Amino acid sequence: MTFEQLLYAVELANHQTLQETADLLHISKSGLSQSISQLENELGVKLFKRTRYGSKLTAQGKELLPLIKQMLSQGVSLTKKAHNLGKSGQIETVRVAYANTMLKPFLNEYLAMYQDVPTKFNMEISQETVTQIIDGIRSHRINLGFIAINDSNKAEIHGLEFKPVHVGHLKLFLSPDNQLVKKQKINIEDLQKQRFALFNDSYNDRIFEHLQYLCGPLKTVIKTDDGWAMYTTIKKANAVALVRDWQTSYSSYEPLQKLPSLDISNLIDDRFYLGWLTNPKYTTSRYTHRYTQEFIKHVDAQIKEC
Repeated sequence: MTFEQLLYAVELANHQTLQETADLLHISKSGLSQSISQLENELGVKLFKRTRYGSKLTAQGKELLPLIKQMLSQGVSLTKKAHNLGKSGQIETVRVAYANTMLKPFLNEYLAMYQDVPTKFNMEISQETVTQIIDGIRSHRINLGFIAINDSNKAEIHGLEFKPVHVGHLKLFLSPDNQLVKKQKINIEDLQKQRFALFNDSYNDRIFEHLQYLCGPLKTVIKTDDGWAMYTTIKKANAVALVRDWQTSYSSYEPLQKLPSLDISNLIDDRFYLGWLTNPKYTTSRYTHRYTQEFIKHVDAQIKEC
């Protein structure tokens, strides 16, 4: 199976029609159908029941979908890992963790370098919270992290090395139908009327707590790591979301990029720094260092292009 097939299955489950899903993914309807069929044949189960009304998940499909999402989110190549386990000699693994919804540039570059790396080099990519990444870097459980921090959080990475790549802003993302779209600047009274959708992020939680200090209790509809779940909640529940700009720009779920957003710098310190976190005490072999640096360089290039 391929990551593309897994992504196609998740998107088809979301949209339930081959044509709409194919249009979103910029592939042909027949190509999408063939990829889904190939995945079903490899798994040995039918994921979708196709009728003239659309493509609905079967009972087996509903049971497997959470696992498919997990595999896609983590971005770990099971095929390569199994291949490496069969090789003799020591395999050096670099464990990379990224903050939520950053899968797209990481997965693109890993798959691009996949065929060229030596068999003794393995990279595992996972999604974790910023706090988990910092703790993982300190304990050497994670070798390379990609996080967002602001000035008030810098003390938490004391003793670690942080290389910024991008300066961004926290914004309020909302549905085009939300009345706030018409406003040039929002205030405390505006926020008190909203329902919030939040990404799982300890730093965002602190900012949300600060907003509640200013506004009083605010209603939370959902906390999630999933781009589709965030988008659907914003659209269907007319919720608003505290989201860093890169969390939409680099999400594998492209509709997030099309949502309107509002500046909230009049209420909070909205600036943050996005970059690589490493432990200076962690060392690698020469060839592992080479491929890791190549990976970093190409991910940086993708981010700076956006």
